[in-house]
Amino acid sequence: MKTPEIKVAESLVNLMDDHWFNPTLFGRYMAEQPLYTIDRIMEMIVSIISEQAKMYNVYLNRNETTEGLSLANELNECIKAYQEDNNLINLKLPSRSFNVPKREEVKTHKFGWREEEDPFSL
Repeated sequence: MKTPEIKVAESLVNLMDDHWFNPTLFGRYMAEQPLYTIDRIMEMIVSIISEQAKMYNVYLNRNETTEGLSLANELNECIKAYQEDNNLINLKLPSRSFNVPKREEVKTHKFGWREEEDPFSL
């Protein structure tokens, strides 16, 4: 049994094989969606770019590549740089291989008497 995501992806791939498929029209329609849907669309696009960038490196080793794969590789580098500079909350993008800075530990204050300090001194 196929998930709805796989069914839609297969339909889209089959439509793209048609000579009359217009990717610009498809992109415009997808861009005119509510904000939540736009975030999900961008997650999908970033995932596609990330996977295509991996393929770029495979084909580059064989001395074969396409303009689309080259563009995906460049966009992937831009996305990595963007993720390093921005803390994304709503988007769930593919994880990157950079180190995330650790949060500072929260200092807790203990209440009550402590032997090392005089509670009556200021």
